[in-house]
Amino acid sequence: MRYKKEKIIITCGEYDPLDKKDIEFLKRCKSKGDWLVVGVHSDWWMLWARGGFVQNYDTRREILSHIKYVDEIFTFSDTDGTVCQLLKLVQICYPHSDITYVSYEDMHNMPETKIKGITFETMK
Repeated sequence: MRYKKEKIIITCGEYDPLDKKDIEFLKRCKSKGDWLVVGVHSDWWMLWARGGFVQNYDTRREILSHIKYVDEIFTFSDTDGTVCQLLKLVQICYPHSDITYVSYEDMHNMPETKIKGITFETMK
């Protein structure tokens, strides 16, 4: 029996607050694949990296869950300052899929790019 390989797109962000630019980015990400997985940074990460947040994690996640382009939202540990755990979790959940991580930022020389089996794309 053969599988149809799905193309899974992953992206991650703060979404604090979610704005029109974020929604357009999510729409463009969704157009690149069959399934869009979104990681939402934790409140801890927001305090560590940004000095705080306007909306807490649960609120940001709830708002994202109503965006039609978002198929699934993953909770992950970002305490190392990366999205490595998010990428590994998606690989475990979708072992027969083509996986692409899409970012606003150039991922060149980032720890995430050392994870085998994931394509990385920058989309401005």
